[in-house]
Amino acid sequence: MLGKKALLAIVFPILVMRCSDEQFLIESTIITTNSLTVVDGSTGSLNDCTGCTYIVPADARIIDGLSLGLKPGDTIGLSANATYGPLTFRNIFGTADNPIIVKNCSGIARINAIGKPDGIKTENSEYFRITGGNVKGNYGIVVTGGTMSVNLGKLSTHFEVDHLEIQNSGFAGLMAKTDPTCDPATWRGNFLMKGISIHHNYIHDTGGEGIYAGNSFYLGANTPCGVQLPHEIHYIRIFGNILKNTGWEAIQLGCATKGASIHANVIENYGLANQKAQNNGIQIGTGTGGVCYNNHIKQGAGNGMIVLGQGDNVIYNNIIDQAGNYGIFCDERYSPGPGFKFINNTILNPKSDGIRIYADLVPMNVIANNLIVNPGSYSLYTYPRTPDDAFIYKLNDNVKIEMANNYFTIDPATIEETGLVDTQLQLNSVSPIIDRGTDISSYHIKTDFYYRPRLKGAGYDIGAVEQL
Repeated sequence: MLGKKALLAIVFPILVMRCSDEQFLIESTIITTNSLTVVDGSTGSLNDCTGCTYIVPADARIIDGLSLGLKPGDTIGLSANATYGPLTFRNIFGTADNPIIVKNCSGIARINAIGKPDGIKTENSEYFRITGGNVKGNYGIVVTGGTMSVNLGKLSTHFEVDHLEIQNSGFAGLMAKTDPTCDPATWRGNFLMKGISIHHNYIHDTGGEGIYAGNSFYLGANTPCGVQLPHEIHYIRIFGNILKNTGWEAIQLGCATKGASIHANVIENYGLANQKAQNNGIQIGTGTGGVCYNNHIKQGAGNGMIVLGQGDNVIYNNIIDQAGNYGIFCDERYSPGPGFKFINNTILNPKSDGIRIYADLVPMNVIANNLIVNPGSYSLYTYPRTPDDAFIYKLNDNVKIEMANNYFTIDPATIEETGLVDTQLQLNSVSPIIDRGTDISSYHIKTDFYYRPRLKGAGYDIGAVEQL
């Protein structure tokens, strides 16, 4: 057993870590393939309602693109001078090159959906963007209330949602999926949600999930006409969002079988309702592959991250601080891939284990260059378990792991931290985790948590952050 201030440095030679682009998605692939062009817009000059093709009247409830004769490239304005109730956008058809834009104008547009099913809802629409990004320094569209404050469903696809403030949701802040019904149009093979970008939104104080994209039941959901397969999602990016005070998961993604990326999100106070199995920071759900990186997850009732994906998931450069259970829990579901990869994550003060992994059906998992500090279960394990299982807990010997150059400690002071303030975790020049990581160049991980170059010295640093 380690003493209170002892260190456990795991430095094993790693086996060759090679992969194909199909197994590990390079960031540029996700950004450029089959998705809408992301334009920040926060410094734009689109604030004048006179530039809009159509301005939604204050008493409107349904905006039907076919009835209004809207064309690709048109702009729908939400006026800051109106007080809106729930709005349904139906039959909004843009194109990949000319999406239809829904934006605020003349200031911040506000939608009040307290006590209503939805705030903003979309139906039968594709190639559109809902943005509040044209009020500098603010979220130009504010949605308050609604069971689903923003509901992107009923066969909606190819869309972008950005710079919205979403608050006081009865259940989900933002939902993006079409659940299967008895209508064959909603079934897998007949409908594919594709080219989705959800970014730079502020979502807070939700009864359920902050962002809930894709169905939770990859192998089939119950309907009145039997079990039906839900649609898949291809090329979804969830990034740059701030999520605080969510009742259930801050981010939950399911059925995202190709090109999924969750990155650069800030999550704080998740799982406040403490609903069992619904209280995690990020849930990578069944049927979901892809990458999850550079997220900062702080304080919550459940696991910082739960990974139930396809087994081709790559999880890296995340900072997980004060998770209410495990820092990361992982198990394969249904169609296991080559194995899960956990690389250069920093896990601080989880209430239980740092990483608990049950993935015994995949050929090989990789856990490399992770920094795990002060797991709460360290003093709880007895024979045949040991205290060291608190850092990485394997279900059994059937769980195959290539472990390399992880650094474990029960005393944060011994890794020479200078502090964790506003996500600023920096290392001083004598930190024992500098240059101690294994070579990760084959994974195309070129930057750290702050998007600074990953390799600066003689070797890679351990954890989510490279030394300045």
